[in-house]
This record gives sequence, C-alpha cells and structure tokens, in this order.
Amino acid sequence: MDLKIFGTKISYTDQGKGQPVFLMHGNPDTRHSWNGVMALLGDEVRVIAPDFPGFGDSDPLPDEFDLGPAGMSRLWEAFFNALGIDGQIVVAVHDIGGPAFLPWVTENPHRVRGLVITNTFFQKDYRWHEWARIWQTPIIGSLAMMALNKPVVRWTMNRGGGNIPEWFVDDTYSRMHSIMRRTVIRFYRAYAKPDLIFDNWEETLGAALKQIPSQVIWGDKDPYIPKGFAEKFGVRVTHLPEHGHWVYITEPAIVAEMLLAFAR
Repeated sequence: MDLKIFGTKISYTDQGKGQPVFLMHGNPDTRHSWNGVMALLGDEVRVIAPDFPGFGDSDPLPDEFDLGPAGMSRLWEAFFNALGIDGQIVVAVHDIGGPAFLPWVTENPHRVRGLVITNTFFQKDYRWHEWARIWQTPIIGSLAMMALNKPVVRWTMNRGGGNIPEWFVDDTYSRMHSIMRRTVIRFYRAYAKPDLIFDNWEETLGAALKQIPSQVIWGDKDPYIPKGFAEKFGVRVTHLPEHGHWVYITEPAIVAEMLLAFAR
C-alpha cells in the first residue's frame, strides 16, 4: 500500500484488524524485516509497518524536509492522519527507527498504548560506531556507502551478532538501492551530533515514558549500540546475552509476545 505524505510516496504494510501495532525498522532494513514478527502477530491486531522514506519502496523526503526530531514527529503525525488513526497504538522501534519515531512518541504519550524498544538510542551521550562516522564524513562517506557490496554487508550484519540468517542478509542487500544509500547518508549526517540533536528531547522522552507501558528488549552482543544504553530509557529491560543488534530477527517470538501483551 502507498500514501502520499508531504508529496512523498510512503509504502507500508497494513494487515489484520483490531488494535493498531506500528513497527519502525532501522538501517539497512525495510518493513520486510518485520515479517517474522508480523507472522507471529497473526490477525489478532492491525499491523502497520512502513518503509522509512527513501528505504524499500518509499520515495525519499524532499531535500528541504527537516530530518531532525521535530520533522520526524511531524511526518508520522501526518501519516497517522492520512490513515485515519487517532486512537492509541502499540509501537516497536529498532536502530535508527528510534530517532526516526520516538520524537512522535515523545510528543504523543497519551496515544501510545505500549512501546517495545530494541537496540536503539535517543541519548545525548551516544557515540556513533565506526561505520556511521565514515558515512558522516563528506565525500569519503558517500563513496564508502556506494561501494558497499554483499560480502561487506554480510560481514557487517554477522558482526552484529546473534546468528543472523542468510535469508535476511540476502533480502536486505537486494533492497539496498542507490536512493536508500543516499538516504542513509543524509539521515546519519543529520544526527551526527547526538549531544545537540537530542538536547531537551532525551529528557522529554524520559518524562513521556513514565506515562507509557514500555519494555526494552536488548541483544547484548550488539557492537553498534552498547548494552548500557538499554537502561538509559528508564523502563523495564530484558537482556538477551546471546543475541546481537537484530534481536527482532533472531528472537521474533519475544518481541511479538510483548507487542500482543500491550495490545490486549
């Protein structure tokens, strides 16, 4: 399915009926990365999983669109308005899906029935991993991103830990088109300075989470976001010591069960 938001086509999966459950992927993923979780959710809930603009089948946002937290909150508010959703939703965020969607959560805690957080960040003291720092470097970063081939992507994802299945590597790489790669560069550069971009936002999210039933599910072998960040959200945490960055891929049942618990 497709919607036009601010003149940009956003492609999304919308299946099932009942309580809306919104799934926000990270990098280099698309909405299809949630297929394992969606299969376990079944028809008991209405699952909505978009491709972030510029990823998968979605078009990129206009160059002038603000990718910072305020712009992200505005984007998803328009998305829900277009879908006619004005009630509560259950949410799961992963990786850069946190910075991409938690601003909306921050400004709309009364509309969040439950929140599942997996291996993401929204903190001023986060320090970007080495790949991100390369991508944030002018010229060199763009060249490095465009040169990413399948063996490097496989190595990077396997380094993320948790026995990443080969089908996930294959599917992810098949969707890493040039527009997506340029979008990654643009997004990572917009968030290059967490100490500035999350100023005030981190504290405001903390206050919002006090009003929202929330659960962090964290793969401790993640080399990109240290496990200590799991506790920084100030909510319940489940650590999975043998899992890595893509915990919702390697342990989809735990994520699906928590989403259903919030939805019921």
